[in-house]
Amino acid sequence: MNTDPVAFVREDFVRLFNVGVAQYKERGEGGDDKAKARYEDIAAARGAVQIVLEGDGGGALWLAIADGAIALVDEAPADLPSRFAIAAPVDAARAGLEQLEEHFDEDKAGRRFARSASAEIEKVLEGNQLLFNVTFKDIPSDPDEVTLRIAIGSTQPPAEPTFSVAISWDDIEDVRDGELTPQQLLGRLKISGDATQAMALGMTLMQRRQQR
Repeated sequence: MNTDPVAFVREDFVRLFNVGVAQYKERGEGGDDKAKARYEDIAAARGAVQIVLEGDGGGALWLAIADGAIALVDEAPADLPSRFAIAAPVDAARAGLEQLEEHFDEDKAGRRFARSASAEIEKVLEGNQLLFNVTFKDIPSDPDEVTLRIAIGSTQPPAEPTFSVAISWDDIEDVRDGELTPQQLLGRLKISGDATQAMALGMTLMQRRQQR
């Protein structure tokens, strides 16, 4: 896999997303009802995503999702709604990919990437706009703190967020290891600003996930 963030998005993410969709489709056609439902949800998703990697060697990238496939495009597609925009320091993204490289599993990564597209989630978020920052603290790398600027339902990452969230890296690791549930993680977040709308939408999404 590429550890250069721009190359990773352009080559690895796009390729593996489409591989993951194909895997869900094949499993669904083979009789796996869960995989079939997942494929149908992904295939119905439509939207554009902007990724801004800030700093030397970075750049702005647009991804278009439609008909169960993702593609790199030169600009925001006029025929697709802007679903998501994120800005991250390119150096921090590179450090994260270097850490990920040792444990990277392409087979699992493809399906995880494919699940980032969901018509069901789009319906929940439709008509809502969220502008916020997420800061990861005590990361075991340099830098040890990274802030992402995120917009949902907007074409650009926010210059001024409505609210900010701070997350401990240890808590993320505990969720990954199964020692902490996503609901428990919510209780440990440090939030500043008005996150009422985001919390309500987050609870709706978690409830739908539990019902599936």
